[in-house]
Amino acid sequence: MLEQAGEIQPWLGASFVCGCGQEHTVPIRSVVIERGALAALPPYAAERGYSELLIVADRRTMEAAGEELLQRCKAASLQAQACVLAEDERGELAADERAIVQLMLHMTPGVQAIAAVGSGTIHDIVRFVAHRTGRVFLSVPTAPSVDGFASVGAPLIIGGFKQTIPASAPEAIFADLQLLARAPQAMIAAGFGDMLGKYTALADWQLGRELFGEPYCELAAEMTRQGLALCMDHAEEIAAGTELGVRKLMEGLTLSGISMLLVGHSRPASGGEHHLSHFWEMRFIQQRRRALLHGAKVGVAAVQMAALYEAAAGLTREAAAEAVAARLASGDAPSVERMRAQIEAGYGTIAQQVLAENGLGAAADSAPAASVPAASPQLPQRIAARWDAIREICRSVPSPQELADALRRAGGPAAAEELGIEPELLAESLRVAKYVRNRYTIMRLCEWL
Repeated sequence: MLEQAGEIQPWLGASFVCGCGQEHTVPIRSVVIERGALAALPPYAAERGYSELLIVADRRTMEAAGEELLQRCKAASLQAQACVLAEDERGELAADERAIVQLMLHMTPGVQAIAAVGSGTIHDIVRFVAHRTGRVFLSVPTAPSVDGFASVGAPLIIGGFKQTIPASAPEAIFADLQLLARAPQAMIAAGFGDMLGKYTALADWQLGRELFGEPYCELAAEMTRQGLALCMDHAEEIAAGTELGVRKLMEGLTLSGISMLLVGHSRPASGGEHHLSHFWEMRFIQQRRRALLHGAKVGVAAVQMAALYEAAAGLTREAAAEAVAARLASGDAPSVERMRAQIEAGYGTIAQQVLAENGLGAAADSAPAASVPAASPQLPQRIAARWDAIREICRSVPSPQELADALRRAGGPAAAEELGIEPELLAESLRVAKYVRNRYTIMRLCEWL
């Protein structure tokens, strides 16, 4: 199976028992990444018996592709209507309660399939509503900006807290290369940044396996690696925005999405770099600042995570053991009480949601430390005993300078200040963004070093 990890077609509609011991299913039936892919959607819908479609876009993506798709559907004798999601008072669209209600109000009993025409935000809104209403979800990317087109989770902002909610994978993806190549270069660079974050995401997943026996699928990991390699091997074409470049980027993003489908969660493609990105996003929402491109944030955050990995890789087994011992002796080590205090101080009005995410909600008030893995009494000894393996994981991550250079070649930002992230916000996020998800990452490991 591993020899086909860099291909898309063999996995479509597949169901099989993997070497990891789990049965994997890929519900996506078709992926079309080519010139003129937009024209393939109406005949696909007709063949599948979807005679009534709802096309969902925002103002910009309706103009870029929605109008053309609407006319093509009507020419194919399909009943098609459009839902153009309105922006908020800041001229932005977020995957939040407001947008979900907008789409729900456009749903009629006869709609059989919903086509998301746009990038990540529109896809997240549509996949959630399609899942909750039992409709088929079709994907029409207008920019190769995120790896979420093929995935199943919907990252939504609910009550100001960004959480990933299980939803629907698309039944089919129609990625028109002419359309993707016309996307703003900043969005193409954002897709590259999202892929670059896989270096640190995969390493974080390996830390979880090494320290906690977390389930790990080599096929999903290899699929992500192969998608990343496609992008790195064609970085110059991606930077130039050529059709070859956007094809390879879109293929890489799709492979990353399928890797998440295989295991049913985002671990193969999302780690500490995404937690940092999500924290910045939530803080920007609280401060009513304009949103940043997801992939741009992830790329910059990956550079920050790579710096932590580089520092950890420089520690010998003896130095790591001494660092862990010093943390224990000083009392400056992770504990349930310390985690709770940091979350309450760092997250303010959404602290209760973050506490619950980390197993520290009301029901866990008197829970022993052993029930919170990151505060397990056995963890310091485990880190010291397994340091050689941990160090090899750390060495697998490219240097922060290598990642920054790659981002800049693609035309994207590489430093926090280029995103408008102030030094104070960066420092705070490096302290408490590890709590955005209850997963083990390099940020949590560095609490001991």
